[in-house]
Formats: sequence, structure tokens, C-alpha cells
Amino acid sequence: MLWLALAMHVAFATTYAWSTPHFEGPDENSHYEYAWHLAGAGKLPLTPSLQAERGALQTEAAVLAHHPPLYYALVAGVIAGSGQRDALFSPRLNPSFGAPAAASKDLKFLHERAPDALLNWLRMTSVLLGALSIFCVHRLGRVCCPAAPRVADLAGLLVACLPMWSSLHGLLNNDVLAATLSSATTLALATTLQRERVGLGRAAGLGGLLGLAWLTKLTTLFLGGLAAAVAATMLLRRRIEWRAVFVTAFVALAVSGWWFVRNAAVHGDLLAMSAHDASFQPLPPELRWPYLLGLDPAAPAFLPELLRSLFGRFGWFQVGPHPALAWCGAVVAGLAVLGLVRASFDRERRCLPRGGWLLVLSCGAVLLGAAYFNFKVYQPQARLLFPAVAPGAVLLAAGLVRISEGVPRRRLAIWLLPAAAAAAFFVTFRPARAPQLAPAPVEHRSMVGGIVDPAGDESIAWRVAPPDAPLDAAPALAWRDDGASPETKYSLYAFDADGRVWLATHEWTAGGLVISGDAFEVPANVWAFLPRGLPLSLRLRRLPAAADEQPRALACTPRWRVTRR
Repeated sequence: MLWLALAMHVAFATTYAWSTPHFEGPDENSHYEYAWHLAGAGKLPLTPSLQAERGALQTEAAVLAHHPPLYYALVAGVIAGSGQRDALFSPRLNPSFGAPAAASKDLKFLHERAPDALLNWLRMTSVLLGALSIFCVHRLGRVCCPAAPRVADLAGLLVACLPMWSSLHGLLNNDVLAATLSSATTLALATTLQRERVGLGRAAGLGGLLGLAWLTKLTTLFLGGLAAAVAATMLLRRRIEWRAVFVTAFVALAVSGWWFVRNAAVHGDLLAMSAHDASFQPLPPELRWPYLLGLDPAAPAFLPELLRSLFGRFGWFQVGPHPALAWCGAVVAGLAVLGLVRASFDRERRCLPRGGWLLVLSCGAVLLGAAYFNFKVYQPQARLLFPAVAPGAVLLAAGLVRISEGVPRRRLAIWLLPAAAAAAFFVTFRPARAPQLAPAPVEHRSMVGGIVDPAGDESIAWRVAPPDAPLDAAPALAWRDDGASPETKYSLYAFDADGRVWLATHEWTAGGLVISGDAFEVPANVWAFLPRGLPLSLRLRRLPAAADEQPRALACTPRWRVTRR
């Protein structure tokens, strides 16, 4: 049944990947920004506060620069491999976002009719990572419940058909890699617990998984505690030697330690929590305990909101799940708990997971981490629980398999899972996420590529020769575009010999800087975007005048060489 779980995951996650409008996921534009910076600059970005403090160019900053870099390096590699390192992003805010009476209230950005498909293809990396996670979930079920193979099958399906799992794996988000590596590490720890001896090779492999997880997101730090608990257990059983424990720790720190040292040097603390906390609106102190413990019946409470979000908190958390789906999920979870209690009294205990304490400890640690985070900010999001998706799914599946024993034709009940997932998509997600609800101006595109190597002809001629020496002041540009109408608008781009884009006037000003006619004097504040002493190429290109026009295919100028002194 693993094939069915994988098929369901790929089907649902791919549907979300191609149905979710561009950047209509939590911080997806900022996740792309980080990866795009790595692909173009070839180095880590600075946080905006550090960029301002150091007087660096704005293009050296990324909003999520305090996050570990592994996921972004992966996406950057895909961007570079696609040959589209110059595909910049330019989402334009929807003025009706959040307005209760507006049809587009759930869409944060305005959307064009024919968006660039690069982002959708990049989202497929999340789909693939989710498939790896599903495999780990299934394998963990087999390892923990070898006498009850249905547990592994059901665990995989539970994850594959979870609406928020599918939605998140149809987006760019570093939580997807954190879930994969956490699932793989938990599987490795559960397997280690059942071994008679732990060799140095396995110890090194476990250390590598830990290091990679810590290079992905701080939500995986709990894995260090799990590994320590497993090491202590195996030492007491005399199944592992101290040198193997040291190998695991050494490899984990060799892989990820440089990032924590960099954090200490750059941010003043190993985890960069100062930069992390500065990126969130803090929860007022007087509201923290009432929210966390649900003491105010008139206000949202942490745990109910967190669990409801598993069944859909789509977009920028604007679209919640249908109450019926959330209640069904609560009933199923309750039955699973009853099933686990019942399994603990069975003589054979086929459905009671081996090493169940490890699974429970994993779920508890992740829940406590989410609670600690929510004590400071209001973020009851299901993605915070996904590092424990594998142990959580196995525990639920084990309880459900046990409680349903003796129920006739119980295998047919599994089809309720994809039915519920489809209902969440068609009833809740799709009506609120239709991009035509928030149409963009005809010249706007959320992503623009083909800047360095355009597909359009270079038929726009420069009327001013490039300067022979570096310039102290911004240049005045002039051109001739014989096929242009008086209403034609342009965007000015600047890029270096390596293909890194440093300037995009129309996209980075949300259309506020208008270039038209046949001449343009570059403003001083725009000139300040460019690095000093680096030879650059300027290119002017028409903006789309029709909804189906792609910027990369429009007429443009040849390169105009310039260096800012």
C-alpha cells in the first residue's frame, strides 16, 4: 500500500503546486528571495537590519537570512540548473487583502493571467521531498509494528491525505525539508534502538542526518535530545560504545557547526534568535498565558487552533478548514488514542509500536517547541508539527488499526481519506484562491526572467554610447524604439558578467517608477542600488501591453556597459 500513499501525495501536492497562485503561501516570496540570492550571488545574504547597519546594498539582504541555508541551497541549485538565475520576483500587494467584504480578501497579491511557470516547477521539489517523507513514515511503521503491516500502510495514507500537508508541499517552504530530514532521522533512531550493536558507520550516518537537519531549520533541534536519549538507552544496554556516540556528535557538528559559529559572529548568539524574533510581531505579555492555555473563551486558543490548522489554514492563514472536517479529525484522533490504550493490554501487542516511548517523546518535544514559539508570537500553524509527522502518524495508525479490528470491510474506510482531502481542496481552497479574483495591471508579472539572455530581439537601439570610464553620477539614457507606441512603458535592468541581477526598475518599485518615451535620467536613489567598481550591463525592455505577452520575448536593447565609481 506504499504505492497508494505515494500516489495520493503526489496527486494532491502537485495539484496544490499548480493551483496555488504565485507566492500565495506563507512567506513564499521570501523563501524564493533567499534561494534566488544564493543562485545569483553565490553567497549567504544578510538580514535587512544587518544590511542597513553595515551600509551594504539592499540587494545583499533577504528577509529570511537568519534561517539555516540547506533548503535554500537546494532550491538555488535547481534555479541555477534551469538556467534561470535571473528570474526575479516582483509580487504586488492586493489592496483588498483582508477586507471582509472583498471577493479577493484571501489573496495577498495581484495576479496576472499567464504567470511564469518557473515557480510551479520549483514547487515540485517540495512534492519530491514530501514523497521521501511518506516513504520514511511507511518504513517507520514497519520498523515499529512489524507484526501489523497495516499500521505502516495507514500511516502513509494519513499523511498523504492531510490537507495542510498537501498544501505546504505545493509551495516553497523550508519546513518541507525539515519534515523529510526529521522523519529520516527518527527512522534511523528507531532502527538503532532495535540493533544488537551499533557500529561506527551507522553512528556517522546518524550524525550526518542530524547535521543536515540542523542546517535546515531550528524546529529540528529536538532531534539532538532524541539522539541523546537513544544513546543513553543503548549505553545502558551495552549495545553501543562511547566512541560511536562521539562519532555521531562529531559528524553532526562537522556538518552544521559552522552555521552556529557564523550566527555567534554575525548575530551574537548561536541560534540567531535575536534576528528570528525581530521578524515577528510579538504577542503582548498579558495575552500570552490566556492564549496558550485557552483561558479566554472569547479569544482563539493555541492548541485548538493548532490542531484545526492540520486540516487547512490555506494561503497567508486567511482560509480556515471547514468545521465538519476538523471535528471529524478530532473524533479520529480520539479513537486512535483509545486504540493505543487497548493495544497496551493485548497479550501479543501487535499494534503497540516498539520503542513507542521514542515516538511519544518526539511528538511531545515538537509540541512543546511549538508551544514555546507561540508563547511569544501568534503562530498556531500545522507546519510546526511536521517534524514529528512520522512518529505522530505511526501512533495514530497503530491506534486506529487496533480499534477497528473486527469491523467488517474496514479497508474500504481508507477511501474516506482521499475523499476528505479532495473536499478540502474543492470546497475550501479553490473558491478562495482563484487568481482571477485579484487581477493585476496588464504590465505586471509576479516573476520576470530572460533578463541576461532574452528571447526577444534586441531591436531597441541606444542613442547614447556607453561611457569609457567609471561614472560618479547617474547617467542619462536615450534610445530609439521604432515599433513602439507613445504609451509603451519600459523596465531598466542591471546585471553583472556572472548573471546576477542588481536592478529592475519596474518590478522592484511595484510599477511606481515609470519609464516611457525615448529618454530617461537614472535617479540618484536608483543609481545607489548598483555596486561600486563592478562592471555592469544595463538593458531596457518593453513591458507587456497584453495579458498573454511574456516579458522575456519582448523587444529590448543590447547591453549598455557602465561602472559606478
